[in-house]
Amino acid sequence: MTEPLPPTIRRLGWLHFANDLTLDAITPLLPAGVPVAWLGVMEGAADAVGQVLKLVTGRLSDATGRRVPWVQAGYGTNAVARPLAAVGMFFAWPLWIVGCRVLDRLGKGLRGAASDALVADWTSGGARTLAYARMRTLDHLGATLGALGAAAAAWLLALDYAHPERVAWVVAALVLPMGWMLWLCRGLEDQPAPSVKPLITGWWPTDAGLRLPLAAIAIASIGARLAPLLVLVQVAHIPMTPEAAQAGGAWPVWLVCLAWGGLALIQAGAAALAGVFTERLGARAFLVVGWLIGAGLFAALTMTQGPWLIVAGAAWGVLAGLTDGAEKTWLANLAPKEQRARAFGAMGLLAAIAALVGSGSVGLMLAHSGPAAFWLPAGALVAGVGVMAVAGRRGAAGGGR
Repeated sequence: MTEPLPPTIRRLGWLHFANDLTLDAITPLLPAGVPVAWLGVMEGAADAVGQVLKLVTGRLSDATGRRVPWVQAGYGTNAVARPLAAVGMFFAWPLWIVGCRVLDRLGKGLRGAASDALVADWTSGGARTLAYARMRTLDHLGATLGALGAAAAAWLLALDYAHPERVAWVVAALVLPMGWMLWLCRGLEDQPAPSVKPLITGWWPTDAGLRLPLAAIAIASIGARLAPLLVLVQVAHIPMTPEAAQAGGAWPVWLVCLAWGGLALIQAGAAALAGVFTERLGARAFLVVGWLIGAGLFAALTMTQGPWLIVAGAAWGVLAGLTDGAEKTWLANLAPKEQRARAFGAMGLLAAIAALVGSGSVGLMLAHSGPAAFWLPAGALVAGVGVMAVAGRRGAAGGGR
């Protein structure tokens, strides 16, 4: 029987919920202030900056054994950055919005590696798998409620992408739930540290068994971490330019927000089952299956139209929810405790570089070449499975089961 989760892990789960509630309230509104061709570059660049910081904070967290101060600093930065994006929307300053998005991801960089390591410190075995699945479930539930709130506001206020100054008031209102998120930061505790701290040298995990798994995750992340907003652009026919927004023909803003919430709800349901599947199949085997199916769904996005396009997008959401926590479980099982935060930081950095390549390329290609852009993430997922197969043959991933 799986042991109950410690209080710090339960509170951290609700922090995940509150964070994604605000994040996914603002995300489907971003095309009002940022051209679609920029979206992929913005999302990829912001994530890359945050992940570089993850590597630094991961090392510092490993060296001191302290996780909580980094978690609190990260959420505090998020609380400032998101409502500030309203200024850029009100004055039609897209670069301001991009800057706020980068600042937001800096917050994730401050807390990300330490947060993942905090979960691993307080759990083991089945409880660890359950904990990572719980985090992702609450992530997606918060995202669903945030997107539904944005949809309700867009419908009641008759918002559209052609008038970003009206959208700005909804974004500014995020200051209220951000206050709740800051309150939740209280009460987090580090696991009691050992009397003798390990000697930490270098900025990168040194365990040889992590090299090929990290490479596999990095390559697959071109597809696995593609900005979900780009999938929604294809499914909802979000206008590519301000001129196209004026011309009409796309889904209304409230329906885009509703679809974003639906995608998050699908991911929440899938994430709730992910822990069971991951524990039964093993994290590595589960990732192989998930990445191959994901490649097929990206291929479907290039070839389908009408209702089938919606089906392909929803299926992609199911898959994303199922595989969310498997990478972290796999890496947590492989990495020695004194290298965990650095391992998560390294994974984040490599995945962010890949996401910058993937999201940036797909965003630009969508604006110029249409849905054929999704062949890039499909191919990357297949390549990631190939590297994982090599890792398996060398025995590097044997601890992932």
